[in-house]
Amino acid sequence: MALPLRMIVAGGGTGGHVFPGIALADAFLSLCPDGAVSFVGTREGLEARAVPARGFAIDFVPSGQVRGKGIGALPGALRMALGFPAAVAVLRRRRPDLVFGVGGYASVPVAISAALLGIPLFLQEQNSVPGRSNRFLARHAVRVFAGFSGAVPFFPPGRAEVTGNPVRPEIVAAARERGRSFPPEAPFTVLALGGSQGARAINTRVLGMARRAKREGTAIRFLLQTGTREHEAVARSAREEALPVEPFPFTDRIGDWFPRCHAVLMRAGALSIAEAALFGRPCVLVPYPFAADDHQAGNAREFCASGAGAWLPEGEATEEALWSTLWDLGGDRVARERAGAAAVSFSRPFASVEAVRAALRLSGNVSGKGVAPNV
Repeated sequence: MALPLRMIVAGGGTGGHVFPGIALADAFLSLCPDGAVSFVGTREGLEARAVPARGFAIDFVPSGQVRGKGIGALPGALRMALGFPAAVAVLRRRRPDLVFGVGGYASVPVAISAALLGIPLFLQEQNSVPGRSNRFLARHAVRVFAGFSGAVPFFPPGRAEVTGNPVRPEIVAAARERGRSFPPEAPFTVLALGGSQGARAINTRVLGMARRAKREGTAIRFLLQTGTREHEAVARSAREEALPVEPFPFTDRIGDWFPRCHAVLMRAGALSIAEAALFGRPCVLVPYPFAADDHQAGNAREFCASGAGAWLPEGEATEEALWSTLWDLGGDRVARERAGAAAVSFSRPFASVEAVRAALRLSGNVSGKGVAPNV
C-alpha cells in the first residue's frame, strides 16, 4: 500500500510569497486528500503568523538576504550558510516527496538542500521579472511555474511554463459565489490597496482625492487598505475630516472587498493582480518604483496589455492623473464592463491545481482523487 504523499512549501517573507504557497498547499490536499503539507520559512517573515493560522505545520531555518558585495554581504551570507544544515535536518525529518519553492531568500537553503538530496524541486515564480532566488534555483528545478509569460525567457529553455498565480481557494470560491457583477452605480466605489505592508503614496493620494470629492460634492468613495503602520493616522484624518473613505489596516479576507467596488487602485503586486482579475475588476496600477528589477512595472505592462486596466509610474501618478484615470476606466459603465471582461480573461482560477498536478506528474507521483474547485 502506497504511503501518503508529503510536500514541503519553502519560502515567504511577504504576502506575495506566502499566500501563493498556501494556495499550493490547499491544492495539494485537494488532489491528495490523504497527503501532508508543511512549510519552511523564517521566524521574521509573514509565514510565521499566516501559516499556523491556516493549520499547517511550519519549520524555521536561518536565512538572510545577501545584499551587494564585499563586507556588506556578510551578515546575510552567514545566515544563509547557517540555514543549510537546518534545512537538511528538516528535509530528513519530514521526508517530502516534492518541494515547492515560492520565492524569497528563505527558500534558498531548503531548495538547494532538496536538490542535493534528490528530492524533486519545483518553483513558483509570481512576477514577470523573476526574483534572484528563483533565477538562481531554476537550474536545480524540475519545472518552474510562472505567473506571467514575461518570466519565461529568464529561465533555462523548456524549464518554465505559464500557469498563472495561485490564489487561495476561498478567494476563488468568493469570485464564483458572489459573481463578477458590479455594485449599484452610485457612489462610484474604488478599492485602494497598498499590498500586505501598505503604501504611503497610495494612502496620501487617496486622501487627497477624497478631499476633492468632498469639496466638489462628487459621488465617490474609497475602501482603503492602509497597512498597519499608517492605519491610525489615516483613519483619524478620514474621521475628523468626514471624508468618503473607509480605511482598514489589512485583511486576509480580500474576497469580501472586491465585490463592493467598481474599480481597484493598487500597486502591481502579482498576487493582487491575480485576485482582482478573478473578480473582473478593472485596475489602475501604480507600480512600486523600488521593486527589485522593477518587476512591478513588468507585471503592470503585461496585465494592462490585455485591456484590463491602466498603469502610471509613481512619478506621473498625481492626484489629478489618478482621478481622471479612475473615472475613465471605472466610472463609465461600458468601459468598466469591457475592462472587467478582459480581467476575467486574464485570470487563471486553477493556477494552483494546474501547478501541483503537473508537479506530481513530473515527480512520478499519482495526482490523487481530489477535485479542483469550479469557477
